[in-house]
Amino acid sequence: MSSRPAHLAFLILVPSPGNTSLTSQGGRDYRLSLATVSSVDAAVRLARELTDQGVTAIELSASFGDAGEARVREAVGPSVKVGRVHYATP
Repeated sequence: MSSRPAHLAFLILVPSPGNTSLTSQGGRDYRLSLATVSSVDAAVRLARELTDQGVTAIELSASFGDAGEARVREAVGPSVKVGRVHYATP
């Protein structure tokens, strides 16, 4: 086990002004940051900040869509894993 806890993040896009918040919690082996963001631009800025703080993986809510996911992925570079929630349709 590494001496530094894994730092993971989950970003939820809620397109409404003033809807940005961030909370973090963790244990010995991990740290999780959970954020709501009001726009893809805000998500890109936050993703860069979180990457500077050592985040190694970012999961995005489905509302980001393909374009939003691509922007976040480009912003953080190849060293950070970026995924997105997808909902199955019946």
